[in-house]
Amino acid sequence: MKKKILAIDDIDANLFTLKSVIESLEPQKYEVVTALSAEEGLAILLKEQIDLILLDVMMPEIDGFETAKMIKSRKKTKDIPIIFVTANRDDAVIEQCYQVGGSDYINKPFNQVELMARIAFHIKLHEKEMVLRLREEELEHEANFDALTQIYNRRMFANYFEQKISYAKEQKSPFIFVMCDIDLFKKINDTYGHLVGDIVLKELAQLLKSRVRKGDIVARWGGEEFVFVFDVGLEMGKKIVDNLRKDIATTLFSEVGSVSCSFGMTELREDDSVDTIIQRADDALYEAKENGRNRVCQK
Repeated sequence: MKKKILAIDDIDANLFTLKSVIESLEPQKYEVVTALSAEEGLAILLKEQIDLILLDVMMPEIDGFETAKMIKSRKKTKDIPIIFVTANRDDAVIEQCYQVGGSDYINKPFNQVELMARIAFHIKLHEKEMVLRLREEELEHEANFDALTQIYNRRMFANYFEQKISYAKEQKSPFIFVMCDIDLFKKINDTYGHLVGDIVLKELAQLLKSRVRKGDIVARWGGEEFVFVFDVGLEMGKKIVDNLRKDIATTLFSEVGSVSCSFGMTELREDDSVDTIIQRADDALYEAKENGRNRVCQK
């Protein structure tokens, strides 16, 4: 697939030269699209997938430096490499090319071999950077999300929860902490097998995720247990959690049909630590299990 290069210059002849040289020397590799102004170039960047930008410095209204700043300020375009094309050999101009986010510069009149080499180098470098960035994002996702259910894992929740408690105490804002456990989950695994048990966990996680509001959080605590934080007081929390319990009980899960969950909940107290609030919710969950399951208890 051809790499697409955007050339921005206010002189049509310069654009014609760049396009002719690049596409004649490497017709299988590159396609050049042109723009006679910063505005036209920015419009193209929003519509098309561009792999590299050749940018003139001296342009009326919006010069190359301001254009580069705009390109680098936008999420969609900030990573595209920019090679400035300039007739100015002044050190201050060259320095500014880099300061505004340029990857390189080349002087006019340009040497064709040098131009093609720099284009190839920066496109290849950009591709490698994108691969590395994607891998970093994958590793970050793996560190923070549960591999099976694709919601936050215990590690991520623990980091969040400690900050949440500090912030809530500082702002004197209420929240409830909830622990949820699938009733008789061992029986599901024993009857239908662990693969079906995994399907139930995944479907339940997506149901729970769909029911939490923006700002609330749900995570897999481990095994068949999930945890929540809702930014509400205890009375509103009771209604939210009981509605959640009812939603689960009336949902049909793949292979197994109906499933129920027990919930233990508690509200943040002034003297709470991470351990004390978790212990209270865990005690409430134990009480819900002991008193017949498929219910909400609080401490």
